[in-house]
Amino acid sequence: MPRFATQSWSVRRALAAREPFNTYGAFRATNERSYCVGLLPEPWADQYRAEADAGRIVYQVYSSSTPIAWVLDDDTVVIPHVRYSPTTTSHQGLLYALDKAPDTFPQDASCEPAVAFTQAPGSWDWPRADRHPAGGEGRNGRGWVSRLDRSQKPARVDFAPVRMEYSESYSVRQGWATSYDAGPGSGVKQSA
Repeated sequence: MPRFATQSWSVRRALAAREPFNTYGAFRATNERSYCVGLLPEPWADQYRAEADAGRIVYQVYSSSTPIAWVLDDDTVVIPHVRYSPTTTSHQGLLYALDKAPDTFPQDASCEPAVAFTQAPGSWDWPRADRHPAGGEGRNGRGWVSRLDRSQKPARVDFAPVRMEYSESYSVRQGWATSYDAGPGSGVKQSA
């Protein structure tokens, strides 16, 4: 039995063609006989059981274990007007496909990428990591100096370290004050 995504076009085509299927969720359809009524209210459950006993049901659509639609042998589609959970309500929204022709629905998109990935224009001159050794000594295959052979001079040495103030309590504990936390209640001695 095929398995589809619940909101896919394949589910709609299967419903229109009255073919059995499973989904990756709680929505499924079958043409096998079943007497399970799930959460179907009593008047609809009685009708379902009576038609199942008479052998008139040829196709059933389920949300979890509840039949939300069935097709009789004279091609009559029965959809009970019952409100359920949001998930079952979304399943009921797909039942319009039972009255359509299967070819009215498009094919699902394939999982293949729509565009074949190629190199960007001009990128054929760029170095490729898989063609050249990484991190070795000396020059690589394209004549470039390896990162290990470059001089190790610091980027900038003309700056002074900056003291970061994380919070008022941190600065008070460290014994240095800022303009916003120096005062009589801070416990920091102020220089005159």
